[in-house]
Amino acid sequence: MTEKEIANAVEETIETYEFTDDDGQEHCFVVESKFKVGNDDYVALLEVDPSIFAEEGEECSCGCEHDHAENCCDGHDHDEEDTNIILAKVVTDENGEVDIQVPSDEEFEKAKQVYENLEA
Repeated sequence: MTEKEIANAVEETIETYEFTDDDGQEHCFVVESKFKVGNDDYVALLEVDPSIFAEEGEECSCGCEHDHAENCCDGHDHDEEDTNIILAKVVTDENGEVDIQVPSDEEFEKAKQVYENLEA
């Protein structure tokens, strides 16, 4: 799923997670899919540029004003950027708060297998 496809899905409710890393850089993730591994819940997250949710004519992270369907003035194309899927474990605490966690290596391998079967 490209950033353009996500941006064009405005009729659908798009579930996102945002966080700031230790270096102060903001990250935005869109839930690409949800699935179970045993009794545990997982999500496949796609990192996106938050500017894809901006109104037409607003600046994107490259600093240009343009329609995201067009190439930026510096030559990069939003449609051709590499997609990075992150598999994460979803844990809900006793207060109903959702926490996204990095799975252990063993949990990740199981989640990866289930996710790849979903995509097949």
